[in-house]
Amino acid sequence: MSATSDVHRFLDLRADSAGWALLRSDNAAVVLALLSRHFDHGTRRLPAPELFALLDADLLELREAGHDLPRTGQGYCADWVRSGFLLRRTSQAAREETLEPTDGAFAAMSFVSGLDAQITVVTESRLTTLSTQLQALARDSDPRSESRLAALLAERDELDRQITAVQSGDFPVLDGDRAVERSAEILTLASEVPGDFARVRAELEELNRNLRAQILDEDGDRGETLGDVFRGVDLIGQSDAGRSFTAFYDMILDPARSSQLDEWIDTVLGRPFAARLTADQRRRFRTLLTEMETAASEVHATMTSLSRSLRHFVQSRNYEEHRRLQKLLRSAQQRAVDVVGGLRPFDVLDIELVRIGMSIESVAALKLHNPADDLVTEPVQTQPSGVVDLADLRRLVRESEIDFDELTDNVAATLRTHGRASIGDVLREHPATQGLASAVGLMVLATRHGHPVDGTEHIEWVSASGVSRRATIRRLVFDPTADEFTSRTARTIEEAAP
Repeated sequence: MSATSDVHRFLDLRADSAGWALLRSDNAAVVLALLSRHFDHGTRRLPAPELFALLDADLLELREAGHDLPRTGQGYCADWVRSGFLLRRTSQAAREETLEPTDGAFAAMSFVSGLDAQITVVTESRLTTLSTQLQALARDSDPRSESRLAALLAERDELDRQITAVQSGDFPVLDGDRAVERSAEILTLASEVPGDFARVRAELEELNRNLRAQILDEDGDRGETLGDVFRGVDLIGQSDAGRSFTAFYDMILDPARSSQLDEWIDTVLGRPFAARLTADQRRRFRTLLTEMETAASEVHATMTSLSRSLRHFVQSRNYEEHRRLQKLLRSAQQRAVDVVGGLRPFDVLDIELVRIGMSIESVAALKLHNPADDLVTEPVQTQPSGVVDLADLRRLVRESEIDFDELTDNVAATLRTHGRASIGDVLREHPATQGLASAVGLMVLATRHGHPVDGTEHIEWVSASGVSRRATIRRLVFDPTADEFTSRTARTIEEAAP
């Protein structure tokens, strides 16, 4: 690759990378300090209101120290979201948004953390990690059985030598300084995991957008991408990022591997040199596996959700409507390009624009709702308890509700006497004690447990004010075999028996 191509590549990266933009921003020190303060050591996401409150407290402290930071935490978060430093998501467990650093922000935080690293003697630790990985790569990628067998035999001989040395008691023990150094190196590697997860999630979301764009750009239903989705191929899960993450996810969720990692962590923290670790380092060791499992589960849920959404986008044929809209937009853009050479922006066009139904209002016209307006400021009055009169309670209930029990008893009594009864028959035998409510209740019962017959009838009742009322209704006859009435008749007979 030539120097010119490298320059153009870095120019593009400077223009597109949120991490680079963060590092060259005017308030880079403030942004990095605040993000590192609240999104470090496993914390990848915070509820938006909680982050606003934390930032407000930090901004107050910075203003008292002389920094010119006039906005609120919410205002700065809105700027950081627009700049690509923070990512806003909806929470699955609560009805509120969450905020988390983007992969670019994690990269900038990691870069600045590396500049400020306090570890100076890392040569041996990093060289050990590199040599171990190179040895495993050279062995596992060797297709020749002879050389691979020779490498395994050499490893076995080395293990036999170490076993002999341990049995004789002549073996080196890692001293305190070197053990602390390796511990710090492990935690440094672990601190890069949140950024890795953020990059994987960003790659999966970018892949999802690209696949949808390919589906919209393909003609008909014979496109390669569209056909793969129709056949059930998981294009997101089978991508490079998807396969790499799935391998990590399967490994981190393996019960045997998780148990082994927990045992190693307990062993390390039980060594004498662990007393020289800071409280934060020991806490990070304790939560190392849990944080990786939680973060991996979230990324796996995102990958699964994107795969399902893409499959539903295709199988529901929603892509057809998107294709139609895309064609209309491109057609409008093409027509605009065609006329731009012959018309000036201020020329009057012979076109009548149809107004849409949306009304546009000024923000100043909006009125905020103050929850305090609904608060009761007067003290709650406590009334003395008293004795309840059941007759008064029944009277109050009858004033607001229809007494269907009384009406059902009246219908049953009328049916026992005459064998057949209409609403008018019941009211002649048993006057309406609730006025119009009794008449309405009888009509409801007749509709539920009766049937209409030809003709009409007149019904009468007395209103609450003592005025006689009369109405003409369709004739409805009650069903004498209905359980609602026969059960009442049977109960009356039992009560009357000696």
